[in-house]
Amino acid sequence: MIRKLFFLIGVIAVLAIVGSCILAGRMMPFRTKSMVVEMSWKRGDNHYGPNFIDLESPCLSNSQSGCFCSMDFKATTSKDFADYIESFGSNKVPVKYRVYYDRNPEVVGAWLESVGTWPGKRFHDNERLLATGFRMITGQATAGGHIRNPADCFPSPTDWAGSFRSPEIFSI
Repeated sequence: MIRKLFFLIGVIAVLAIVGSCILAGRMMPFRTKSMVVEMSWKRGDNHYGPNFIDLESPCLSNSQSGCFCSMDFKATTSKDFADYIESFGSNKVPVKYRVYYDRNPEVVGAWLESVGTWPGKRFHDNERLLATGFRMITGQATAGGHIRNPADCFPSPTDWAGSFRSPEIFSI
């Protein structure tokens, strides 16, 4: 009787482990792709200091005016990084992300890989995430907005025909 009980408990434990692995597999991203987004930049802030960097680009898959994607470097305030960004002048900064897609395929996450030649590992974890927002535009009526963060920052998968091989560069 005790052997049967232990056997039954063992079977239940194995089924629980297999079931959780299947569930975790369904929740994990289906594919990833490196994508480069060209972002404009701004240096300096009254609160964060002269080496604060703000990167921004219009949303690539949200047609509502005023939609933008941004990254703020509040912890990485080195003069070297700020000078590097300033070296782009009026050009946009190439920012590379590892973009995660679910099985639909919809964007479910994005992680900073590099800012120009600066690797992502040089930045604080909180600075490696992408934000999405809406800006009010003078003279335009607002009808409310719907944000899909960070999906709005990247082209719809139908726009790039499912290629998961090489990084692609998107600029507006």
